[in-house]
Amino acid sequence: MAEPTFVERIEGAAAQCSITGSGNSTEAFIARRDYGETSKKYKSILEKAYSESKACVDAEKPRMKPYLKSEIAKYPQLKPAITEAYAAWLGYMDWLSSPRDWADESPEKTSYEAAVNRLKAEIDTM
Repeated sequence: MAEPTFVERIEGAAAQCSITGSGNSTEAFIARRDYGETSKKYKSILEKAYSESKACVDAEKPRMKPYLKSEIAKYPQLKPAITEAYAAWLGYMDWLSSPRDWADESPEKTSYEAAVNRLKAEIDTM
């Protein structure tokens, strides 16, 4: 089995934290609906949602640094596109540090997706 590419790694990390956040967001929504906004149950689930979403992002961001450096070392001609995709990924990950509904859109997500597409296009033209 081949090692995941840099693009696959950042997409995987973003997807993992997006799934964590959206699952937590759904749980909090259901708890608020079932128990009320002032209930201990809802507050506990909401606190868990924020904690787990932030923990996912905090765990993934440092893991990506060695892959970033390795990718730039392997493909120095792609450094601008790699750096742009990584910077957009960092912004998107920061946005994901709060629980989000799976359908939520943001400038961070749009920027990240566009930067990854530009990097893929650069790779495809090599």
